Amino acid sequence: MRIVHAANLQFDKDGAHLWNQDQKIHHGLVRLGHFVYPFSINDRARMLSPVKSKTFGKGRANKALVETCRNVHPDLLILGHAQYITADTLREIRRILPRIRIGLWYVDPLWDEAEIRHLRERTGVLDALFCSTGGPLLESLATAECPAAFIPSAVDAGIECHRAFETPDDEILHDLLFFGRDKGEPGRREFLRELKALLPDLRVGYYGCLDQPGIFGWEKEQVIRRSKMALNLSRRSDVPLYSSSRIAELMGNGILTLTPRGAGLETLYAADELVYFDQPADLADKVRHFATHAAERIAVARKGWERNHRDYNGTEIARFIVDGTRGDDAWKSAPWAGASTFR
Repeated sequence: MRIVHAANLQFDKDGAHLWNQDQKIHHGLVRLGHFVYPFSINDRARMLSPVKSKTFGKGRANKALVETCRNVHPDLLILGHAQYITADTLREIRRILPRIRIGLWYVDPLWDEAEIRHLRERTGVLDALFCSTGGPLLESLATAECPAAFIPSAVDAGIECHRAFETPDDEILHDLLFFGRDKGEPGRREFLRELKALLPDLRVGYYGCLDQPGIFGWEKEQVIRRSKMALNLSRRSDVPLYSSSRIAELMGNGILTLTPRGAGLETLYAADELVYFDQPADLADKVRHFATHAAERIAVARKGWERNHRDYNGTEIARFIVDGTRGDDAWKSAPWAGASTFR
């Protein structure tokens, strides 16, 4: 098929955010054999603004998307986040191409109503919605005309290309690492401060938090590759199936990953693929254990790496999105279909 993929490919980051979900889903669509025309929404808005502002250029970006669809004549329009693309723009595209099917994927949290208002405003012109959150928050977005489904975070073998479980001991930099901001997140900052106090003797790397600078691109990959374990600490752990896409970046690069219980990720990852913990003290105990039991650490990291690259790769995520947008029941064969029924 012909597909226009309108997402945020972040060309303005000069490759620093190469692991973003937009790229992985785009690669997956291409690997399925489709012609996929990239429309990078924010970048296009900046290009079309006299002052290079995506805010001032969003009106022109909407017109450019309409013209792109007119020229490409796609069978599917797949939107990624697409907060700047209005419902009126989608209606105009449907007027020009009455047989087009339109799907939208979204991998940010769903608990902030102000942040997801644009999703509610668009369900009337979508054929399907795909989110990285499950449960009641997802179900509240579904309508009779626009079913909603859960999707896991995608990995890409060309992006998550490392196998940290194979790194020799003499190259190890950290026993544990965490990437993530704690600015405006007092709960996360307190958790990390408590963890730091519990592990004074271990080599723990904190990036973007506890007053330490962030790290990006190739340099970030090397830190993952040279560490034993990583912490997957999302903003909330009590929302069904929600996790930051950090989980794919970490497990996809073969590092033993530890995550808090509460989100029901056990339906996606078994206990021998991902390490679950309850409180900071429990986390510290498990970090100490795996820091000195290399064979166990490597076995779990390897199984988690295998699970992600086999079941949650960008091609499988893209296939699910295409099938769901087309209304094809083939979506039921997805590895996570049991945790992701259309409603």
